[in-house]
Amino acid sequence: MRVRFLSLPVTAILLCQFAVQVALAQSERVSGGPNLLENAVWLYSIDEGSSFSAEPPAIPPRELARVLIKLSFEVPQSLWSPAGVGRYASLVLSHDATVSLRAMRLALNDQEIVLPLEGMLYETVPGIDAGLLRPGANTLVVDLTVFNSSRESDMLFAPVISLTALRGSDLEFRTGPLLGAFDEQSFAVTCRTNMPARVSVYRVEDAELPRDLGDLEPVAETDLGLRHRLRVPRGSPGVAELYAVVAERDGFTVSTSIRPPVPRDSALRFVALGDSRTHVEDWQRVATAAVESRPDLLIHVGDMVANGRRDWEWEEQFWRPGRALLGRVPVYAVIGNHEEEAPLYDELFFTPSEDGRARNWAQELGGVLLIGIDGRQDWSVGSDNALWLEGTLARSAARFKFLFNHYPGYSSSNHGRLDDDGHPVERPAREAREVVIPILTRYGATAMVAGHDHVYERSELPGGVTAITCAGGGAPLYEKTEDAERQNPYSEVHASRHHFCLFEADSDSVTLRALSPEGELIDARTWRASDP
Repeated sequence: MRVRFLSLPVTAILLCQFAVQVALAQSERVSGGPNLLENAVWLYSIDEGSSFSAEPPAIPPRELARVLIKLSFEVPQSLWSPAGVGRYASLVLSHDATVSLRAMRLALNDQEIVLPLEGMLYETVPGIDAGLLRPGANTLVVDLTVFNSSRESDMLFAPVISLTALRGSDLEFRTGPLLGAFDEQSFAVTCRTNMPARVSVYRVEDAELPRDLGDLEPVAETDLGLRHRLRVPRGSPGVAELYAVVAERDGFTVSTSIRPPVPRDSALRFVALGDSRTHVEDWQRVATAAVESRPDLLIHVGDMVANGRRDWEWEEQFWRPGRALLGRVPVYAVIGNHEEEAPLYDELFFTPSEDGRARNWAQELGGVLLIGIDGRQDWSVGSDNALWLEGTLARSAARFKFLFNHYPGYSSSNHGRLDDDGHPVERPAREAREVVIPILTRYGATAMVAGHDHVYERSELPGGVTAITCAGGGAPLYEKTEDAERQNPYSEVHASRHHFCLFEADSDSVTLRALSPEGELIDARTWRASDP
């Protein structure tokens, strides 16, 4: 490795200008008390702490480097008084090295700071124990492994880092509340808070939230933490009710209202969409249009963010731009490849399963059997997953049966490419075509809805199953390949457009409408219960 230190005077002007810009951007995200590192002394090490330099290191092109940054700072006695740090609920560390970050470790005064979830990367680390601070001298060590993706230029590594103290009055919801699986007896809700807090759910009698919830008893609650998952019992099965989700820390609260849908015996209105990642403006347009169709639930077929292990992307690419939809409609999730097996995925989404964490799930709502699967698992012939799917279909008497999988078995676009023998190149697509779809056909399923290829496509397969690719939620759009007809000879409609799919089911039929964010009808299809 050829990492070296650069002379600070040569780069000081550029560094200062960059630092001001990033600090302003970070101040929009992290509110609260003072930045404790404002006057810190910075030292850098590129030899695992054997030696330190005041000069920031330069990382050569295409190289991975581990950089230790030691920050020495003072906590004045005035901040340590009962009105100061002693009353802070937690600390938040923020940095701007997100583009190049590969790993992170932190220690404050020789005490390791445990990150919220192992396996995740963080731009903002919430919930650091303020009790780790000392009056007077303190030392923070930020251990970052970073990669210079440039092929030509050195990367000067001098990240802007802040350590902000938060009081209970700074309490906020970070992600959510997000509704999950629901039935006649209960519903699920998940959320994240910006500091360790307790979250409670209250059943509200009136049409609006009362100003004072002190007289109400919570129907579900969590312990002090950053992540919150609750299964909430309904008060009156079959009746739509208003609930308040309340986060509390040190006597301060934030709250929001939710009204979970009630299942109907022979009617269901749901939206399916996928691949909402990357282009937040397009995802926001799709989400806003989708919620105007008044669905009972949303089924997302994966690729919600560009890289699921980057914690900040779940807010920036998924939650914030999609809040109009995600904050009102239960989300049933199917994991995609861009989620990168992120542990946060299983925390945010509550699937219709015993513990809410199953990647393969099934539920009948409104006479429709909904099945979601993790297509990257083993779906080979005779596998446990294949046997589970057969059993699930065999036990169901539902009039209509839909399976949701990130990976399409037939596609005219990039991910539908075939090898010389005519089999899909990608294993999940091959198993979807050669194992999953034949099982669906055998049990008279209605359709398989997938994502992965950023288009809308409907294919009518031999045996009666409809294959739908519904992956225009916001990611960069694809076109047909030159080998499209060979890849998918059953294609009926193909459109390279942002869209969502609206399904309306009653006792006799299910109607699909593929709609653009502007409301233009891209495609329509109706299945009837009497169809063979």
